[in-house]
Amino acid sequence: MKTSNLIHSISDNGIKGSACAIPYDGGRHDGAAGDDGAALRLRRRISAEEIREQLPKGQGGIGFLFHATDWDSLLFSFDNVQKRSPSFEQILWDTKPFIASAIYAGTQVIGANIACPVPLELWLGSASGIKRFRESQLFPGLALAKQAGLNMVAMGASTPYACNYGLLAREHTQPYITTGHAATAAILKEWTIHCCEQVGVPFGAAKIAVFGAAGRMGLTLARYLCYKNAPMELVLIDLPDKINLLKTQAAELLAAIPSGRLKISIHTFNSGVALPKFDGAIMVSCTSTPYLSAADLRQARFWIDDSHPRAASVEAELASRADTLYIECFVRGPAGLNIDYAFHLPTQQDCYTCFAEGYAAWQEGINADFVTGSPPVWTVAYTHSLLKKSGFGLGPFIGKNGALLDAALDHSIAVAQ
Repeated sequence: MKTSNLIHSISDNGIKGSACAIPYDGGRHDGAAGDDGAALRLRRRISAEEIREQLPKGQGGIGFLFHATDWDSLLFSFDNVQKRSPSFEQILWDTKPFIASAIYAGTQVIGANIACPVPLELWLGSASGIKRFRESQLFPGLALAKQAGLNMVAMGASTPYACNYGLLAREHTQPYITTGHAATAAILKEWTIHCCEQVGVPFGAAKIAVFGAAGRMGLTLARYLCYKNAPMELVLIDLPDKINLLKTQAAELLAAIPSGRLKISIHTFNSGVALPKFDGAIMVSCTSTPYLSAADLRQARFWIDDSHPRAASVEAELASRADTLYIECFVRGPAGLNIDYAFHLPTQQDCYTCFAEGYAAWQEGINADFVTGSPPVWTVAYTHSLLKKSGFGLGPFIGKNGALLDAALDHSIAVAQ
């Protein structure tokens, strides 16, 4: 297993037609120029004014701010993407955040997707890269959301990492934000219980691993997994330099659970050392390099991958598909919701959990930053209730590559181990 490039942080794809009221005009982005002198061409060109003028009167709108998770995702927005090179990397840095699509409830525009074109691997690995992303992408993206009349912005993928999970001071004129961590923890627990049912292991008797457990998302998730109904055992996994954080986390969790109800074990990656045994795993790490092999995936009955961009390569995912359940984390939105962007999700009604958190807060009329930092379990539970109130629920099983799995699930997975 390769672990040297594993980076922990927090723990963001096709359109099958669109009822879009805001037209695509094939316009060019008037920011960065390519090697041939032509600007990067957006597949859609939507102004902040077009969004603002169509929002519900007096309510403002909901925004979803995200970055390119990898180089392939640039193709969702631009039709003249170049091969990677230092000059093209500079073009991406020079390209401003843009409105990728409107978001709809039926035919009513209720918000917008705002994309930052700089891929994760260009900025997450260094303090200078994070600062550069914050100044050239994150804050301008929030300013664009404000111009578009969006009063609540959900932060997708690793954008919360660039602003200290929402705690970093910013312009008071910017919209309210929410990191998505509470909704993500809530829905990951729902998926875990659902996967346990699928493979025939009761959640209360299951041994569940959390990869990236020492990070803020990992801590929030571990707490909520143990809230009210807990698995039999929790395996906290992270890099060797996080061992003290894992020990502190384990002690905190054990102190909060009545004696004897939960077992917690700790594992750190070490080259050549096999993974411990567990029934299922949740990945909330963030890395530009996949670190789980097909052999690793075959060791457990299910894997829920909420890492960015992915914990296992596409090749490993496909090679192990007959032996384990390896799925993406997402939610199905309320009737009429139309995200109208090329995420790798079954329908345009489906969305990522961080957006769902922002939508629920917007619907509830919360006029303040919602979830920031490391939310306590009661905040996660409250957010979970808002998601249900707003009409969010689990969708079908899909692979991390976007493939629909429900019709092809091999029920022998339940007894294969």
